[in-house]
Amino acid sequence: MKKITIVGLGWLGLPLAEYLSDKGYQVVGTKRQAIWHAHINCYPFSLDSPVYHEEWLNSDCLVINIPPNTVEPTTYVEAIKALILQAISQGVKHCIFISSTSVFPQQSATFDESSLTFAENERTEALITLEQWFSTLTIESDILRLAGLVGKQRHPVHYLAGKNALKGVNQPVNLVHLNDCLRAIETLIKRPNGKRIYHLCSPEHPTKSEFYSYAAKKRGLPPLHFLADNSPLNRKILATKICQELNFHYQYASPFDFD
Repeated sequence: MKKITIVGLGWLGLPLAEYLSDKGYQVVGTKRQAIWHAHINCYPFSLDSPVYHEEWLNSDCLVINIPPNTVEPTTYVEAIKALILQAISQGVKHCIFISSTSVFPQQSATFDESSLTFAENERTEALITLEQWFSTLTIESDILRLAGLVGKQRHPVHYLAGKNALKGVNQPVNLVHLNDCLRAIETLIKRPNGKRIYHLCSPEHPTKSEFYSYAAKKRGLPPLHFLADNSPLNRKILATKICQELNFHYQYASPFDFD
């Protein structure tokens, strides 16, 4: 069975490590401060003061799951590049970079994998720079752009409940469930094939008002209060390419299925 290294055992990385371990993969990971886990060897690692260990660099597939808000953007770009080159020198043949659909502008449009990216801030510029750099690598590499991540322990409605004057009442949501992310990443691990870019986002896009009002009511949270909006931003992420090319199926096709 393949050995998988996950750089960044955070809200996505740790469940991914547990998921892959349960499937029989040998999994190692890194975190700023090492944690104990019964089935996963964890090593301390940070981009601002990197210390590399052969034990976790030497693997069949390296999953990079560190967002650009952890260090200064320029440091982020150079540190990720250095990490990948170190891994390649240790024999890694496949790398998966967890990116974000925030590489697209906040404007009314439907964005698929062929759409032009646009840096609206330094963090998205860092992601775009790295995505472009990945295309120059000699190993097989995947870029996985995630929409807003939702799971059992993380739901954005908790940050919005009870607030007044919320914007975007009629804007469509672009969200993806954690479980679909885990399944999609395993699909990429199983079937490396050149250089690929995929989006992950539930195919259905209810409005913010519809989805968050439903989620708040279901959880017994205070109702949400939205401002009227006569010209809503109609921004949608299209994420069916992975279904067409890799026969992937969303377990949570609608955000209403998340609970």
